[in-house]
Amino acid sequence: MKKLINVLIVFMMFTVLLVGCSKDSKNEAKENNSSKKDEITVAWSSDLDNFGPLTSEDGFSHEILGLVYEPLMKFDGKKAIPNLAEKFEISKDKKEYTFHLRKNVKFSDGVAFNAEAVKKNMDGILKNADRFSWMGAIGKLDKVKVIDEFTIKFIYKEPYYAALLDMCSQFPIRMISPSSIPDSKNTAETLKSSVGTGPYVLTKSIKNQEYIFELNKNYWGEKPKFKKVTVKIIPDHDSRVMALKSGDVDLIYGAKQLSYEAYSQFKNNDKIGIACSKNESETRSILMNTTNKILSDINVRKAILQGINKEDIISNALLGIEEKANSILNPKLPYCNVSIKPYKYNKKKASEILNNAGWVLKDGKTIREKNGKPLSLKLMYVNSRGAEGSIAQMVAAQMKEIGIDIKLESVELMDWGSRGFEGKFDLAFNSTYAAPYDPHNYIGGMMSYSLDNPAQKGLQNKKDLDSKISQLFSTNDENKIQECYDYILNNLHDSGMYIPISYQKQIALYNKDVISKVEFPNIPGELDMLLIK
Repeated sequence: MKKLINVLIVFMMFTVLLVGCSKDSKNEAKENNSSKKDEITVAWSSDLDNFGPLTSEDGFSHEILGLVYEPLMKFDGKKAIPNLAEKFEISKDKKEYTFHLRKNVKFSDGVAFNAEAVKKNMDGILKNADRFSWMGAIGKLDKVKVIDEFTIKFIYKEPYYAALLDMCSQFPIRMISPSSIPDSKNTAETLKSSVGTGPYVLTKSIKNQEYIFELNKNYWGEKPKFKKVTVKIIPDHDSRVMALKSGDVDLIYGAKQLSYEAYSQFKNNDKIGIACSKNESETRSILMNTTNKILSDINVRKAILQGINKEDIISNALLGIEEKANSILNPKLPYCNVSIKPYKYNKKKASEILNNAGWVLKDGKTIREKNGKPLSLKLMYVNSRGAEGSIAQMVAAQMKEIGIDIKLESVELMDWGSRGFEGKFDLAFNSTYAAPYDPHNYIGGMMSYSLDNPAQKGLQNKKDLDSKISQLFSTNDENKIQECYDYILNNLHDSGMYIPISYQKQIALYNKDVISKVEFPNIPGELDMLLIK
């Protein structure tokens, strides 16, 4: 089965800074006989099956990779900066990137981190280049060349403007110990062991139950506050919250793991703290499949768009915390502040569009019909993802008001991905990826591994759209890059196949006896820096 890469992407995605207990809260923890002052237990909704940068099956697993595996570059919130690489140079033609690696870094099994180790990792990734064609840093990569023990060169087929940002990503360009790489040298196959250069070592794994990470005593970077991190697999949302209340877990982190309804229950709570990010991350959206017979009609899609009351959804399901989205990609992102005319909520206009399209609401009926067939569609959402269920219910209720029957399909994450990549859905929740993936990786995925690609195949201009996306990944000219984004974003908006709901924020619930403060990461969803400040 095809790997889920966008949960992408998407899913996703927690470089969270958890500030350790203050003196007072430490004393309180001691009084409560807490033995966790240097340990933390995190509730997680999905199993970390086959834990590795290329082998983890979903975006939820990718968000924990940073505990063990590190990239050459890291994202500081605005740009890519060195990490395992100390510095880099870019050739004049923008096709060659030379990285000078940190010395005296070792993998947790004692194997030296050097240029040969990086090459083995990249060779393993390049065996799966087709799978990662959506990521230009891999899809455009020709080869890697060892210059000396601590210098390596990445040689690209053509210029690619976002190469360094891709190297900051959660996967797949994270370094695996050469001793962990399979004999086939294909790092997408089952690894011999889960070993990286990161702050933690995976010491215990019980499938669908828990994964234990302990401090890497030889870690080259800043030492984490917590010596032990236990990730408990709790698929059910309400059970995760109950585990936090009972003290079985200390942290539920991220909008994918937590609903706003649960979050709101703990305001001013003595034992459980709440935290919400100031900045937005990915776009919450619903994707309409244009290959569906009903949704192939742009008039139906536009009627749905005008029948969605986003303000009501945000006010109730999202407690008014998130900002309404009018575009599939946040205008605050690079190249995304393009001129578009938003689809406004207008129930009367939505009904008129449907009437003109032949979908009639007959006397005594609540669902419209055309040629004897009801206007009925299915909306797929992931049952373990935060607020998606609540939003789906509100969308179904709003659609019923204009005579559209929406049947809700609550599915597991893997089912969402396998069905989604094959285009076996009518409507589906499908968030963007957030920085540093947005906008380029989300757009790039539209040509290959994503729900967007099959859903766009009913568009008459799909070939032109793909051509413009290809141009985007073949230039470093700022004017041409902006021109491509203008075309792509305007065409996607005009297609009426995307229902952007809101620009998502990150939220958390935490045990005050163990954590005094949660600071939100530069890459939303990434849980790899449990550091005291």
